[in-house]
Amino acid sequence: MEDALTIDEAIRDLLDVSTDITAVAVLDEGGDVVAAAPGPAAAPGEAAVRLWEAAGRSAVAGGLTHVVVPVPGGAVAVLEAHGHRAVAVTGPDPAVALLLFDLRTCLGDAFAATEEAP
Repeated sequence: MEDALTIDEAIRDLLDVSTDITAVAVLDEGGDVVAAAPGPAAAPGEAAVRLWEAAGRSAVAGGLTHVVVPVPGGAVAVLEAHGHRAVAVTGPDPAVALLLFDLRTCLGDAFAATEEAP
C-alpha cells in the first residue's frame, strides 16, 4: 500500500490536474480550515458550513455527500468524504462530475489511510 499524501500534497496534485478549480480549502469535522490553496482561506470554512447545513435540511434520506451551487463566473462545490469537507471555487462551466471525483480523490489521498488504521 502506498503512503498517504499530506493534505498540502493532495491539494497541490488536485490543482495540477483540475483546470476547473481556482481555489480550494479542506475543512475538518468542526468546519475549521486545515489547508487551502492558493493562499489562506479564512471565510470559506464558515460559509461552507452554512451552505452544507442549509442543503442538509433539504436532503433526502441517506444523507448529503456533496453540494454544487452555480454562482456568477463559476460554481462553489462542497464535498464530504473521509471525515473532512473539501470546498472548491471554480471558473465558468465546470465539469461537475469530474470536479466531484477530483475532490473525493484529494480527500482520499490525504485521509483514507487514517480510516484504515486500527
